[in-house]
Amino acid sequence: MTANRASPRLRRCLALASFAAALGSAIGAQAAELDPKAVVLTTPDQFKWRNANMQAPNNALVLGDPAKAGSPYVYINSFVPGRFGNPHHHPNDRYIVVVEGAAWRGTGTVVDPAHATRVPKGTFMIDHAQKVHWDGTKEESGAYLITGIGPSTSTDVPKTDGPWTGDPSAVTIKLPDQIPWQGARANQRAILAGDPSKPAMYVMMAKWPKGNNFSRPHSHTADRYIYVLEGTWWVATGNKFDPANLMVPVKAGTFATEFGNQVHWAGAKDEDAVILIIGQGPTKNTPVDEAK
Repeated sequence: MTANRASPRLRRCLALASFAAALGSAIGAQAAELDPKAVVLTTPDQFKWRNANMQAPNNALVLGDPAKAGSPYVYINSFVPGRFGNPHHHPNDRYIVVVEGAAWRGTGTVVDPAHATRVPKGTFMIDHAQKVHWDGTKEESGAYLITGIGPSTSTDVPKTDGPWTGDPSAVTIKLPDQIPWQGARANQRAILAGDPSKPAMYVMMAKWPKGNNFSRPHSHTADRYIYVLEGTWWVATGNKFDPANLMVPVKAGTFATEFGNQVHWAGAKDEDAVILIIGQGPTKNTPVDEAK
């Protein structure tokens, strides 16, 4: 009879112990932190949008100042369905990745949506300096991530009537199935613009396949800027390699800064990740001695 009375109490104790252990594991799993001197994350809810009303065309600056000469910048333009802009041009090349939905692009001074090219998420584009182009949306909304070296002003050009002719030299477009991936599945890279080993801006993509696929602790000789395009990317700082306890999940839409000469490592766990990498060369990947 004493044993019978004790059993519920024992079961409650075991249940509490199990709950405490699970809670401790959860807290431990969430306790991983990044060294802000090495990596800083800006999540989508932290973006500072120009308009609070997200039902209108909008933009959010996430790096630099597009008006500042010689300075790298990154911002995101968000579009609503059913709008086309005016023809315009920019003083310098701009590099663009479609990060949401799908937009339409055209060139020349005749704005004719029937002759625009649909550019879905994952498309890479270059707006060539001083060349006239225009953008818009049809049934879908969309968003661009835009980067370059300032100044990045926009000069409108009067629309003209008449048959559409366009200018093939105004815009470079690489649709998702045209991205020049190289390397094995575990280490695929695509250089989209520039060359990380040479002076000047570069833009590249990297694929991280799921299955505990990680780099080892390393540093880069210059700052790098990362946008998570798809999936969940995982990142950690410091020279101790411990994926089970030290990594932080970085969801799609997050912008990260990896500071030069600071140690970090990254990869993918339970789902594939695709990231966009922006920087100014030359930069070099330097392995570091790992903590025991």
